[in-house]
Amino acid sequence: MARITLADPADLPPEKRSLLDSLSDADDAVVDHDLEGGTLNVYRALGRNLPILEGFRDFGGAVWHGSDLEPVERELVILATSYHTDMRYEWHQHVRVALDEGISPETILAVSMDRLDELDPEHARLVEYVEHFVAKDVDDETHERLAAHYDEATIVGIGMLSGLYLGLAHVLDALAVDLEAPFVGWELENL
Repeated sequence: MARITLADPADLPPEKRSLLDSLSDADDAVVDHDLEGGTLNVYRALGRNLPILEGFRDFGGAVWHGSDLEPVERELVILATSYHTDMRYEWHQHVRVALDEGISPETILAVSMDRLDELDPEHARLVEYVEHFVAKDVDDETHERLAAHYDEATIVGIGMLSGLYLGLAHVLDALAVDLEAPFVGWELENL
């Protein structure tokens, strides 16, 4: 149970209620899973401070779209950050987004099972970099392996995207924000 009262959509002005909904619900997504978006507890928690929620959504959108990553790469960064911070909430949410973006369950499992050899080389370096980033252990060799596949602007975007979700992991943990549905599982056992 969350340590704070989650914002109720009725508590927000009508024009702000959509801030509590998922950013990733695409009308044209091919959905072959039971995971849903909709009104999310992460935004309901942040909704206790409306200016923070609005700023977070704006910043998150800028990082999502300004990172120079393709949607598949973006989701691999978020999944790897979630996995390496043990952030069940965002792992669960972004398994859904990853599936919606066409990422296979096998690719998602490669992230949570540390099977980088099953990923394309650039994706393996991306997931490896995020693991080191989360551990505050990016050395020259790790950076150079990533730089062989991504330019400097994109590397900045990768760091900002992972950093956004790393910070969010700490907030969700401190506030004990619950999932809206049963956890999909690190091994997708509840998919």
